[in-house]
Amino acid sequence: MSSIFDGVDMSNPCLVYPKLEEVLNRLLAGEMVVRARVGEDERQWQQSQIPALQARIRQLKSECARKSGQRPPRRAITFG
Repeated sequence: MSSIFDGVDMSNPCLVYPKLEEVLNRLLAGEMVVRARVGEDERQWQQSQIPALQARIRQLKSECARKSGQRPPRRAITFG
């Protein structure tokens, strides 16, 4: 079984987050489950995991920005 992570250096956040965005887009398009093999491990994501997946993508984008010498994206602080 081929995986969306084939040939991706999992230690490089700049390469990983676009693949996770692909998983997110597939879930948002209506797929119920998206499976991928990472090394020997097989992972699967479900629609109920979309918020956690979005948070992980934001984290990886921030790590990528720092790694490439950019400032991480800023978010507004909310008061509640």
